[in-house]
Amino acid sequence: MPFRLWFLPAALVVSCGLYTTAQAHPHVWVSVQSELVMDGQKITAINHRWTFDEAFSAFASQGLDENDDGVLSREELQPLAQVNVESLSEYGYFSELYQKGAPDTGETAFGDPYDYWLSVSGDQLVLHFTLPVVADVDTHQEAVLDVYDPSFFVDFTFADKSPAKLLNAPANCHARVERPKGLDDDVASQLAAIPADQRAIPSDLMQFTVAMANQVYLKCD
Repeated sequence: MPFRLWFLPAALVVSCGLYTTAQAHPHVWVSVQSELVMDGQKITAINHRWTFDEAFSAFASQGLDENDDGVLSREELQPLAQVNVESLSEYGYFSELYQKGAPDTGETAFGDPYDYWLSVSGDQLVLHFTLPVVADVDTHQEAVLDVYDPSFFVDFTFADKSPAKLLNAPANCHARVERPKGLDDDVASQLAAIPADQRAIPSDLMQFTVAMANQVYLKCD
């Protein structure tokens, strides 16, 4: 099942009572933790950990407990992890990595994801995957990692604890997190009027949803 179709049915189940806010953008909520893997002063990979909201997790995991033991194992969840991670490229992995101030080339900074799996934390599904970095991003000029959905179909938010960290980074490399300020009531109301079966949003709203990016700034002195 393509990634977009994995999300879309979950957003349409309001008639079944699972999603009380399914008629408003956003439809799925994801808490993000990102790890920037370094080799010297070069970013080599991004390790993502995405925790989905409880209602979506319950919907997406229906029927996956094949041995009926009440526990969703990594093996039982692996087919779901695979089909979704393999389809993330259509959405640019909801991630962008670039040098601050550099022109947008339109090219992805990432290769194909690997080391992916789903786990369960309480009542929530957690998707783990690694994005290899194929672009040469100059960390001396400050690199930026954005995580967001410009259509705001999915609301990505950095986790309260450990939203981002560096792995194998030299002492002269430092990261800081910037969270979006949120939407004003008028824009939120316009987004709420977009039906669940419409992923795209009007272009005049895109300037506001793009500003909802969760950002990690990395610089090596």
